[in-house]
Amino acid sequence: MIITGYEAEGTQLVCNNLQNSLANYPLLAESEEIRSYFQADDFMDWQVLGTALTPLPTTFLMTTYRGAEIQVSIASGSLLRIEQTPELAASFEIGDALLFTGFGNPGPLTIVFDKPVLGASTQMQSDTVKYSEYLVSIEAFDRLDNSIGKIDVVARSHRAGGGIVPVSLFDRKGRIKKLVLNAKEEGIHMPFAINLMKLKTNFA
Repeated sequence: MIITGYEAEGTQLVCNNLQNSLANYPLLAESEEIRSYFQADDFMDWQVLGTALTPLPTTFLMTTYRGAEIQVSIASGSLLRIEQTPELAASFEIGDALLFTGFGNPGPLTIVFDKPVLGASTQMQSDTVKYSEYLVSIEAFDRLDNSIGKIDVVARSHRAGGGIVPVSLFDRKGRIKKLVLNAKEEGIHMPFAINLMKLKTNFA
């Protein structure tokens, strides 16, 4: 079961008692308290994938800062390493190295860890074609590909004044083997970008 709490468009939903929440639920989702609790000890920096506008294959392997192997994939098409610039219609920090799913891709972004992790935190952003709102989702799976839980966040488009959407998951049992991230407008898959992904890999 998931506790959902997130901050977007000036709204923040936070667990009232983090310790009780950790005792009662295996998977926690987005809040400043949770992100602080798992205290990231590793990260995935998209800058290592090349310079801005470097195309990437449908599936590729990379290593985290501490050397863990990660598989990143999308259903079809190609991914793109981009960078936040003043001209880019997004709200990341200028100079941020981003992973972009590419225009016209038909499905979500999947990240598989070589060993299960306790937590992950990143920021996502997409933009709508027609409507002012879209849906961001992140789902966690264990070693047997069973869903541990999923959160959905309603976000506003950049053109409607929306910003980046922070998403964080923490599993006190350390079972997160795979993450699936997605953005949809009225049920239709949309391209999106994510920035550096922070990880919590050790119980200590």
